[in-house]
Amino acid sequence: MESKRLRSPTPPPAASHGESKVLGDDNLLREIIVRLAFPTDLVRTALVCKRWLSHASEPAFLRRFRKLHPLRPLGFYIDTRSADTASPRFVEMPAQPPELAAVCRRASFDLDSFIWDCWNGSVLIISQQGDNGLTSLVYSPLCPSRSMPVVPELPQLDHISPANYTFEKLLFREGDDNGMPYLWLLLQSINHVYTVHVYMLQDGVWSKHTSATTEFPHLPSEPKPLLINSKIYMTAALSLPNVVIVDNTSFRAAVLSGILVMDLKDSSLFTIQLPEGVEFLDIDVLLAKADDDSGVYLIQLKDLKLRIWLHSSSTGNWLLVDTICLREMLAALTASDHTVGGEHTVLRMKEAGDNAEFVFFQMGPSILYLDIKCRELRKVYAMTEHHQFLGHIYPFMMVWPPTFPAPKDDLARNAS
Repeated sequence: MESKRLRSPTPPPAASHGESKVLGDDNLLREIIVRLAFPTDLVRTALVCKRWLSHASEPAFLRRFRKLHPLRPLGFYIDTRSADTASPRFVEMPAQPPELAAVCRRASFDLDSFIWDCWNGSVLIISQQGDNGLTSLVYSPLCPSRSMPVVPELPQLDHISPANYTFEKLLFREGDDNGMPYLWLLLQSINHVYTVHVYMLQDGVWSKHTSATTEFPHLPSEPKPLLINSKIYMTAALSLPNVVIVDNTSFRAAVLSGILVMDLKDSSLFTIQLPEGVEFLDIDVLLAKADDDSGVYLIQLKDLKLRIWLHSSSTGNWLLVDTICLREMLAALTASDHTVGGEHTVLRMKEAGDNAEFVFFQMGPSILYLDIKCRELRKVYAMTEHHQFLGHIYPFMMVWPPTFPAPKDDLARNAS
């Protein structure tokens, strides 16, 4: 029998040709990169070559990526003043994607100091009590070995005697390239006349930037000032506090009907009226910044319905951008986890993310997290009988925009 010669299989066409057609097209390449899920993916992309770095770090591309992929908190610091410790406790978000869980494993979140605030991968902690004020440090949990910048000792208070009300807050100004991106806000009042003082750091020394005075019947004890671009936003009240009962506890809450705005450019104070027909107590509203500095979000909780409004700084108009009914979400959550609370347990907002992308709630002993884009409500923490009370929640976010590696040519140039 004549033997048959076996033919070698024809090798498949080289994949590199098809890949090069795709990856060599800048438009297609950007469409691929923008579909990556996390900021860490962008950093890895930038390591491939200078061309990929150029695409991943381009400002317009980053704005698009941020819009498609809302930033998720890695976790949050919670101030509970438990019997075990007075320091804030860090809680990692449960069921993290592996990519974010790996980031948390490399970080060091433990603190033994009180927190002023969290922003963009940094924690502002109170380091010590000085003779004239507070000295604070900036800690980076994602880079625990990095030295902690010291915020110069805060200025002495301009005491008003007798002052009816004093509130102070250190604010962080993103995009400030002078190395000291901080503002010190001081509110003081006497007989409903409020004076707003703003200090700035210049050459490492605090100096008063501006002061302005206005008259209001009442401001909330925790106005949660929000710095957006060159304006400071605070909820304001045009009526005196009313007695409110929450969880069988009575306290005074103001009926809010405006947002007080301090414009740092011309040192003016003005009030933004609320959307028509909207009135609420100061425990029912949160403000959130818009990423593109286009305005401010107002998040209102009423009758288990969340309404999200955007006030445009260019038009001065309010736009209702989202409405979320929480009743069915809460019913499903309590059915799956009986520790969350019953229908008579009060739901209260505690903190909101930038761009109104998420909200933290307290419901009895439970801390709930709402992912607004995904419409997902879940329990992320349960307080115990050792917790004396729930104070602030400080969401801890990854750094945005990412810190990209310098091109090799730049590294060589800097080394020479």
